[in-house]
Amino acid sequence: MAKQIIIIVLMLSVCAWQAHAVVNCTATGAGRQADPDDATCKNYTLCVYVSSTNSYVSYNYVCPTTSLFSPTLAQCTSTYTCTANTTNTTTSVCTADGFIADPNSSNCSSYIECVNINGTYTETTYTCPDTTFYNPNTTLCDASYNCTTTSTFTCTAAGRFANTDDTTCQSYYYCVLLASGAYTQYNYTCPSTSLFNPNSAQCTATYTCTN
Repeated sequence: MAKQIIIIVLMLSVCAWQAHAVVNCTATGAGRQADPDDATCKNYTLCVYVSSTNSYVSYNYVCPTTSLFSPTLAQCTSTYTCTANTTNTTTSVCTADGFIADPNSSNCSSYIECVNINGTYTETTYTCPDTTFYNPNTTLCDASYNCTTTSTFTCTAAGRFANTDDTTCQSYYYCVLLASGAYTQYNYTCPSTSLFNPNSAQCTATYTCTN
């Protein structure tokens, strides 16, 4: 009997792995939580409270192939209908680790920190102190930075496009197609250790600037 218990424990340990999950266990509390970045509705995180350290340990799981994770039941089930494909449509503005201007800020007062975790970027928004502005060239909040949002570039398609007027090859435009059929344009600057590659439409440290 003891051998059977050991075998079962070993099998369960193979199906789960401890990691820094996208689920914030401190915010959700103990229990099973759906992975908000999983469009297949099969991944979830088990949050376990450790009283000795007053912290949480997270374990990532994947439902069996014949089932999906139901956030309502907090378990894998064959009756759940996945809606993540239609609700999780937000496109990450991050293309590399580092800091970039916040596209939702019209006065350069905030910026975003991009961190790549297992191929997925997490985005954390910060606000500059009063009387300072986010300088995309130095990636710092600067009191002397002149915030400008004007551009001669016009979006005609969705995606990221190089700023051909930038001789440093670090700035680019991000065009988002709205439901109305119009485009919203955001201006970005790559982290100081990378350049924007118009071929891959990403910030990379291997691109050679030809502007």
